[in-house]
Amino acid sequence: MVNNYFTLKALIGEIRNDVVGSTIEACYTRVENTLEVILSGDTGQSKVLVISCKPRANFFFLRQAPKRHTGANVLRDIVGRTILRIDVVVNERTIVLGLRGEKTLIVNLFGPHANAYLVGSAGDLEEAFLRKGKRETPAASLTGNSLWRGTPDEFERAFENVIGTPLQKLVKLIPPFSGELGKEAFYRAGGEVLMKGASSKATRIGRDIALSLFESVTKMLDELSRPVPRIYYDGGDPVAMSTIGLHYLNRFRDERFDSVNLCVAAYSVNAERHEGDVRLRDDLTGKLSGRKDELLRTIGKIEADISGNREAKYRMYADILMAHLGEVQKGADSFVEAGTGETIRLDPGMSGVQNAQVYYEKAKKARESYRQASAREEELKKELAKVEAELRNVETGADLETISMMSKEEKAREEARTPFREFETSGYMIYVGKDAKNNDELTFGFAKPNDVFLHARGVSGSHVIIRNGSREYPQKAVLEFAARIAAHYSKARTSGIVPVAYTMRKFVKKAKGQPGAVFMDREEVIFVKPGIPL
Repeated sequence: MVNNYFTLKALIGEIRNDVVGSTIEACYTRVENTLEVILSGDTGQSKVLVISCKPRANFFFLRQAPKRHTGANVLRDIVGRTILRIDVVVNERTIVLGLRGEKTLIVNLFGPHANAYLVGSAGDLEEAFLRKGKRETPAASLTGNSLWRGTPDEFERAFENVIGTPLQKLVKLIPPFSGELGKEAFYRAGGEVLMKGASSKATRIGRDIALSLFESVTKMLDELSRPVPRIYYDGGDPVAMSTIGLHYLNRFRDERFDSVNLCVAAYSVNAERHEGDVRLRDDLTGKLSGRKDELLRTIGKIEADISGNREAKYRMYADILMAHLGEVQKGADSFVEAGTGETIRLDPGMSGVQNAQVYYEKAKKARESYRQASAREEELKKELAKVEAELRNVETGADLETISMMSKEEKAREEARTPFREFETSGYMIYVGKDAKNNDELTFGFAKPNDVFLHARGVSGSHVIIRNGSREYPQKAVLEFAARIAAHYSKARTSGIVPVAYTMRKFVKKAKGQPGAVFMDREEVIFVKPGIPL
């Protein structure tokens, strides 16, 4: 109830003598959605009214002004004016500061709609602290609301005639009894079950409960007239601020304060710290969840590639051809093994032995791809297990020190990523340069001798590197995957088919005087359609 009417009423009563008669030295903002109004008084010591219009953190309190104040100046027309009065609108969350020169500063603490307005003598809106799109008319909120008054029987009848949930009915009769006060009233009237049921239309309030609720509200109003401010904590995290005892929060530790103003100021600091901790935890959870999903997708693709490993099939084709060389007809485009009916595609321009050698070479490349994919899969599964463990730790309430350490590690991991575009297929990492300088860094600083270099032929474009752990080229599917990316990141990206040259990085030389330009030796060419393979 930090921005509840009863809290604001008690707080304004405490700070009125310090505020009225003081002159506004400056008005600025240095924290998002937070206004700071510097006041000078007879004592010569400046103070600051802190007005937080954050959607989930509305605060208003007075504290000592910092020795130096910097920030963006706002509501400039109030600077130099003397504050003649300060009040809170009856039963509302609106504070009104009357200024010399027939100006009024109105502060509405309406949750996500919180704002501060400068209003002229005719009630016209001159300036708003936050621009929220819709032009508001703050003067309309200065009328206030009266509390319901009457006997217990009259309360029962009035409660019955109001439409809504039990909690909504209570708020309509007594507007400030929303939030913590509403919960407390129902808790005192009927315990936790009634408190939880107060938000449901299905909950019926009989005469006995209605009379008990009337007694609870009456007693609470008396307590609110004699505030004893306190903050409830769950461990080190603030749960609620109140000016009376909240019985439904008795399981939590509470800290009491000598004034409502000091209590609100302390709660604001603790709440903002807690909000920062929550943001840190949520941010880390989001990053870890995103990395987990990415790892699962990559592992799934690798598993699909491994399951489709064709090494055994290619080797079988080669063995069949070698066993039936006398039966392979010259110029044939296929061979069918008698008995099994296995059909093997052939290159008509090659002999049976040459076709067999092609299949042996394909089997060799498939075996190497399988080895790299399996190694990469094992590496990614270890990383996945670590990420899942970290995510469980965060979600099950790791302490702030652990969260902070993990966040720093995650940030360091992100910063350690290469400055290149990254892709992956069949266990092969593929890196793509972003500009001429980045191309040079990728090819001549990052790539290893047996990595595969690709570039769209005859046009400018990105360098593409396939990280390769073998002296042999990867299988054709990997080369085509990388070649399509090279074509996509080139001036030929709108062409139907693009020739892409490739060779081992050790056969690429840097051309002098032109960043990104190279000479290639022992190059081969593959024709592909530009695009980012899914």
